[in-house]
Amino acid sequence: MTSSDPASSPTPPAVLTDREIGLARLASHGLVRPADVAPEEVVRALGAVQAQDLPGALVSVGLRRAAGPGGLREAFDDGRIVRTWPMRGTLHLVPAEELRAWLAVLGPRTVSSTAARRRELGIDERLDAARETALAALRHGPQPRERLHAAWEEAGLLGAPGRAYHLMLALHLDASLCMGPLSGNARDQLVVPVADWLPGPADEPGHAPAGPGVPPVVVRWVRRYLRSHGPASVADAARWAALPRSTVRTAVGVLDDVVAVRDRAGQELWCAPEVLEGAARTGRRAAGVHLLPPFDEYVLGYGDRSHVLARQHAARIVPGANGVFRPTVVAGGRIVGTWGRSRGAASPGPVLDPFEELSATRRQAAERAFARLPVL
Repeated sequence: MTSSDPASSPTPPAVLTDREIGLARLASHGLVRPADVAPEEVVRALGAVQAQDLPGALVSVGLRRAAGPGGLREAFDDGRIVRTWPMRGTLHLVPAEELRAWLAVLGPRTVSSTAARRRELGIDERLDAARETALAALRHGPQPRERLHAAWEEAGLLGAPGRAYHLMLALHLDASLCMGPLSGNARDQLVVPVADWLPGPADEPGHAPAGPGVPPVVVRWVRRYLRSHGPASVADAARWAALPRSTVRTAVGVLDDVVAVRDRAGQELWCAPEVLEGAARTGRRAAGVHLLPPFDEYVLGYGDRSHVLARQHAARIVPGANGVFRPTVVAGGRIVGTWGRSRGAASPGPVLDPFEELSATRRQAAERAFARLPVL
């Protein structure tokens, strides 16, 4: 771990403005210079990719790759990327080989947080029968979730609103099931048995801890988060991974490939040193206009979004505080509006909803960004 003392860290600035933080995050996310890597490498570098909205998640991965959507479907169909509920009770894409490790460490935390609802719905007493029924329905290949719901209905395991969802969640959390191949229109995934879809030894949480109670896999996740989301705080990383701040702080203490900087308020933030070193080279490109899909990690990956989003506009990206995040417009490292797609037009384009008036230059840049959006 590199100290934030300027005497020992001469390269990164001691204090970053909000604009500098936003631009550095665009670079660390891979949105400035998309990498020439496989789709699963994007997911692995980010740690996990928010995927409540699957089509949006596919765009998020495509935006961070030089090849765009090329080979993305194959990565799912070949079992290199899967989707499950690894943390915070929220769907994410994860590298397939790490599925069991995510669930072994973080699954119990979601089980605990949903315990009251599980008891109310009688999930635990139905779980073995639900697993047996689901695996029987999957004997002839991957199936849509609705097929498993129907099998549970036929077996008399449902009968209460929310029970199908919580049975599915429980069987994902105990690594019985996961979502694998993309459906025909790539708007959903088919469910598969983990044991069949991801054979081989599990990626275990780790052996000797890196610190008191911190297994190596947690250190790995914290490293990836700070390097791919930084500059970010310990609080941001803890909220993202649904881990105690003390655990994350211990993990940061053994890292030697992140550096500390501070924001204008004096808060300590961490990031990869090369992101700061490359800021001068990528500043102009980063400062351009980026159209991001709903639920993108640039927005959802932080508990505190104030560095890139004015507080008075926070409600505009998630109207009604309903948890459904809109696609965002980023310019100059700041979230400056939301956007949608024109409907019924012969030539589809972006419909911009800026928080304040956008210049003609930025509107034209948004049109170009729209044309570059990956399409599977």
